[in-house]
Amino acid sequence: MTSNKRNLETITIDDSDEEDQKEPIAKKPTTSNYSAWAEIFNKKKAEASVVSAAEKAKKDAEKESQRQKLKDAINERKRREALLENSKKAKQESPKVIKTEKPVRKEEKFEKSDSPGPSYSQPTDTQDSQDSSDFVANPLAIGTGERLIRGQDIIERRDKVFLELFLHKKYRSRLQMQAINCILKRKCDVYVSLPTGAGKSLCYQLPSIVHGGVTVVVSPLIALMKDQISSLRRKGIPCETLNSTLTTVERSRIWRELGKEKPTIRMLYITAEGCATEGIKKLLGDLTKRDVLRYIVVDEAHCVTQWGHDFRPDYLTLGSLRDVCPGVPWVALTATANAKAQDDIAFQLKLRNPESFKAGTYRDNLFYDVCMRDHLPSAPENHMASFITKCLTVDAKTSTPSLTKNEKSGRSQNKKTFVGSAIVYCRSRNECEQVAKMLVIAGIPAMAYHAGLGKKDRNEVQEQWMSNEIPVVAATVAFGMGIDKPDVRAVIHWSPSQNLAGYYQEAGRAGRDGKRSYCRIYYSKQDKNALNFLVSGELAKLREKAKKNNAEGEKAAMQIKSIQTGLQKMLDYCESAKCRHVSIATFFDDTDCRPCKTNCDYCRDPTKTTRNAEAFVNSEESTGRSMFRRPGTSSGESGFDTIYGGGKRGGETEDELLSSSTSSKDAMERMEREEARRVRGVIDSEFAKRRRQAPSVPAAARAGASRRVEPATDVSVIKPEQSVIKNVTLESRENWVRFLFRALESNWIVAGPPAGTTIKQCAEQLEYGMYSISKNETTYKNKCGHKLAEIKKLTMKNAPFHYTNTAIEQNGFVKAADLT
Repeated sequence: MTSNKRNLETITIDDSDEEDQKEPIAKKPTTSNYSAWAEIFNKKKAEASVVSAAEKAKKDAEKESQRQKLKDAINERKRREALLENSKKAKQESPKVIKTEKPVRKEEKFEKSDSPGPSYSQPTDTQDSQDSSDFVANPLAIGTGERLIRGQDIIERRDKVFLELFLHKKYRSRLQMQAINCILKRKCDVYVSLPTGAGKSLCYQLPSIVHGGVTVVVSPLIALMKDQISSLRRKGIPCETLNSTLTTVERSRIWRELGKEKPTIRMLYITAEGCATEGIKKLLGDLTKRDVLRYIVVDEAHCVTQWGHDFRPDYLTLGSLRDVCPGVPWVALTATANAKAQDDIAFQLKLRNPESFKAGTYRDNLFYDVCMRDHLPSAPENHMASFITKCLTVDAKTSTPSLTKNEKSGRSQNKKTFVGSAIVYCRSRNECEQVAKMLVIAGIPAMAYHAGLGKKDRNEVQEQWMSNEIPVVAATVAFGMGIDKPDVRAVIHWSPSQNLAGYYQEAGRAGRDGKRSYCRIYYSKQDKNALNFLVSGELAKLREKAKKNNAEGEKAAMQIKSIQTGLQKMLDYCESAKCRHVSIATFFDDTDCRPCKTNCDYCRDPTKTTRNAEAFVNSEESTGRSMFRRPGTSSGESGFDTIYGGGKRGGETEDELLSSSTSSKDAMERMEREEARRVRGVIDSEFAKRRRQAPSVPAAARAGASRRVEPATDVSVIKPEQSVIKNVTLESRENWVRFLFRALESNWIVAGPPAGTTIKQCAEQLEYGMYSISKNETTYKNKCGHKLAEIKKLTMKNAPFHYTNTAIEQNGFVKAADLT
């Protein structure tokens, strides 16, 4: 009892008020006192339960609120995804609906609108203008024309435009998102340097739609403007261009629309030359006064700087627009600018405390390599055709189960199914035509694209390539600028670029969807001479300007240094043996880039790449004096002092240098002649031995023939200890295995060896099969020579060699275990 009472006292004290705790506890409570303390205890307990119940109800309410918010978020996400699907369906069905509608009704619709847009129903004569039957303005893109001020309104409209108009679910990178948010604030100028395919265009297109009004975009090429405008109009975004190709009617229509109080044109594309005219300056000044001009965007901003690879003098006048359009934020975008170029861009455009957003040059889905044309195992044209086929052909092992019956039958008939597309960059128009013709003969649908074609023909080629009707286009370097085609699996430079920055931009058109793609250069001594020749002409003109002691002379001197640096870096990239990604990053001052380990030819096989580079340098040194070098000049001066440094010889070889072949020789003829010469050389040498026309073997060599010879380390033969045929040595058998191995390697670059075997094993089996059934040296060599010629002939036709492992024994019979 005593212990129980003590426990009760303890509990009572712990739950009592502070005043009760102050009372001294000297004696046990009496019976009457005990009931009073129990009543207090029960009262406190009830109050505590009430408080806990209230807290529990509060927590349940908070949880229910969180659940409701989560449900609302999920429902909102489903609603947006449904809008995306509806937008895609509407976009697919809209051409059909538009064709059934009468142009008059659409014209009336624009007339009755509160914010009338351009008169799209008027007929146009050029393809730069948009026809009414192809374009329906998206209300989300037009908006109210009022610039947004409140941060919350900007965020809401940004997300809505991003999701419902541009149909994106996420940004391509965090840096892209940060650049867009900074541009949306309109508090400072912005410089953006992102790799090709990283989403530079969205950086200014999204803010332009969010804020409404007109955004002026300065672009270097009319073709690039056309591509950008076509892409925006497919989204329902009204945009126009002012350039020299427009008719008077079109130009008047655009000017009338821009003169309205709230024009519906969201983006106006103009050239740097156009910005220098008084008419454009007056237009921009008027838009600024009416608070309609939202941004001035300089696309391909490397054209501004003398340190850039594509310097355009007219871009230098853009800085004067600061006085015409005060207070308008500027945006400069480029993919190729190092530290010097970036500083010069900011200086020439007079950017005000610009925020810079610059990403690294490394793209982990691109594989870079360089092939030395003079050291390839087969004709360069055949080598390139096989490489393209390998990049664009579906792998039978992984794709056969999903093929339809007709596709499987087509595959069995050796019909190629091309997936994705490729670009082959050439130096001249003639080279484009030759490469396209060669690829067609090799079984690869291809077309040429260059300035020599008519406008209609060029548009047709581009449209067929964009829709994958034609997988490969052979084009000059201007092709592809601004084209956002995600499935370009290969970008091949049949001739190297004149500078490394230009090559990086051209090669960057591959793999925009993030999948593995390949960037290859075919390089030779002739290419190097041609590059020196082309650059020497530019430098000769600039040196005349550099002699003047004025600002123009200083600019010319800077350009000379820039051109020489760019060319030297391009040559070093092709001739050096080191990581290709690091070489590019070093040129653009990207110090964070490390060797890729697996994404270039050097990191994949350093020994082979080093050997090829050394072979190129050694062969170049062995050729002696360059054809462009005048007697008495140093190697550093060759090709740079005059256009024709080699005198009459240099002038006569201009056409020969500007193409991989002379103008009188077709690429296919050269390819066939080269293969025929190689095969004929092998056969002639063997028949020469047969007729005993080969040089006599020294006595010392004949004496040493009886000695035991160590087997080679690079190849092996089956049963080397056998001596079935007289005078056929181990070295001779190993040589034939090497010949067969190289021929099979060239032929199987696409198809690959049969399952479960290697090319080396197949070459050994072929040699041993012919060795086993031959009765004498002549028969053995004839069989090997014919087999070699058969494989190379199939390679020339771009057809695979069908190999069957007969497993022939010495007596000529097939193993019983291999019978079916």
